Amino acid sequence: MDSRTVRSYYPGFIFQREDPDGSLKYVIVEVKADNQIEDAVVQAKKDFAKQLPVASGMGYRILKSSDADKRYFRLLL
Repeated sequence: MDSRTVRSYYPGFIFQREDPDGSLKYVIVEVKADNQIEDAVVQAKKDFAKQLPVASGMGYRILKSSDADKRYFRLLL
C-alpha cells in the first residue's frame, strides 16, 4: 500500500479573508504537530489539498500546532 495515498480528507478549518484587491478568498488550514510537518501522509494531504484551491481559487496553509497554541493566526494571512 502506498503511504502517500489519501483516501479521505477533512481540513482542520476553513476561513474567508479579504485580499488586497477587495476580493474574498477561502483558505483551507491544517494544524499539525511540529514533528509531523514533514510526515509522508501530511505531505500527501498537502499535495492533494493544494489541487483543490488551484481549481477553485482557494488558498491552503499548514499551521504548526506550536504557532496555533501561541495564537499566531496572522501567519495564515
